[in-house]
Amino acid sequence: MNLAARLMEWLVAPLLSIWLVSLGIALMSARNTVDAILDDGLSSAATVLIAEWQARVPDGVNAIFPSVATRQWMNIAPQTPIAYLIVDDANVPQSGDPDLLQLLRETTESDLQFATTTVAGSHLMAGFNTVLDDEPMRVVRTKFSSRGRNFVVGVVQSRERHAALLRVGTMHEITAQSATLLVAFFLLWYGLNYVALPLKTLKSHLDERGADDLRPLPEQLAPQEIEPLIDAVNALMGRLQASFAAQKRFIANAAHQLRTPLAALRAQSELLQKMPDGAEREQSMKRLTATGERASHLATQLLTLVRAESAGTTSVRLPVDLNVLCEEVALDVIPQALLREIDFALETHVGGKVEIVGDATLLGEMIRNLLDNAFKYTPFRGTVTLTVRADPPSCVVDDSGPGVAPSEQHRIFAPFARVELVDTETGLPIPGTGLGLAIVREVADAHNASVRVEKSVLGGARFNVSFKSG
Repeated sequence: MNLAARLMEWLVAPLLSIWLVSLGIALMSARNTVDAILDDGLSSAATVLIAEWQARVPDGVNAIFPSVATRQWMNIAPQTPIAYLIVDDANVPQSGDPDLLQLLRETTESDLQFATTTVAGSHLMAGFNTVLDDEPMRVVRTKFSSRGRNFVVGVVQSRERHAALLRVGTMHEITAQSATLLVAFFLLWYGLNYVALPLKTLKSHLDERGADDLRPLPEQLAPQEIEPLIDAVNALMGRLQASFAAQKRFIANAAHQLRTPLAALRAQSELLQKMPDGAEREQSMKRLTATGERASHLATQLLTLVRAESAGTTSVRLPVDLNVLCEEVALDVIPQALLREIDFALETHVGGKVEIVGDATLLGEMIRNLLDNAFKYTPFRGTVTLTVRADPPSCVVDDSGPGVAPSEQHRIFAPFARVELVDTETGLPIPGTGLGLAIVREVADAHNASVRVEKSVLGGARFNVSFKSG
């Protein structure tokens, strides 16, 4: 579903609700207007009747009530004439239509008020709707006094004619508001599609791009309101370009690094096939095995690095006790320490568990690579320590090697970056793939941890991986 359709779907219910409420208000307003018109006429009729009743000669002798003019005025609409009834305190009809008596019997003192005594002082009396002989009626009634006696007058008129007018007016109102609503829907749909045109242009621009085209999006292709979105997409494009460039460099370096041991394996295997049995063949076999181990180690490091790079979104996070994890890794690397006669020590936190949440396998690889790096650069019979701290949760590796120069401390975490040093015992370059510390950095980043390189109290380097508490 496109944006315009989704917005229309969201706006249909509110607009229809507003339309229904508007119709209801219009209907009530029209009904109140009709009732007010009826009340105005009935109030005038009641006022005239009261004035004529009070002006009669005593006992009503030779008095015509109501007057001819009043009768004509009350019957000016033959289909809906105005009827009346006057009763005394005992509800005895005095003049008018006796059939209206039931309407006046419903009257209580609180319903009535004294009317004015003159036509000039007439006022609007509040009426009410009722049904008489299955016909809707409007009734106005009031109390008045004449010659020391109290009377009640009720004036009634059918609402049928006015109800017909109300129905016609209501239909006109419904038609007009429905037409307005339809026009509003059309204008809204047209407006939304017009507003969405720049987005369609932007979509067409993106459809025309190739998979490797990560140029920033032109801001003029979209309205000002979505410029922040364009800026965010362009920032993402920049990060993707940097990431893809790094991947390309990584692949090129990995291919170069793998090509060397693979070429050596091939050459040594071909040479081995031509050599006769003897001591020289045995030496070639050992070199072939060592080269294979280096190639296998490089492939393993590459796979570990790839897994570490995606650990932020794919790895399973569970509680990990750094004390237990470091003990397991320390046991695994003891043979490596013995091979170089290194004094290796593990110092766990004695105050209880040091628990973090993370991927235990990757965390183990991180610690193992830190120790492997320390063992490589620490001279024979040197010292390496692995320490677990609790506040904040940390793993610290100290060694008595040559340390890391400040200018190299940032570079050494890049893939295939190595500090070229010579083993003091053998005089040969220290071997390595240049991936160990890159794996350390990736695993630390995936666990929201920081890695610092410092000067160790043992004289060499200290690598401190610090996790956030909680």
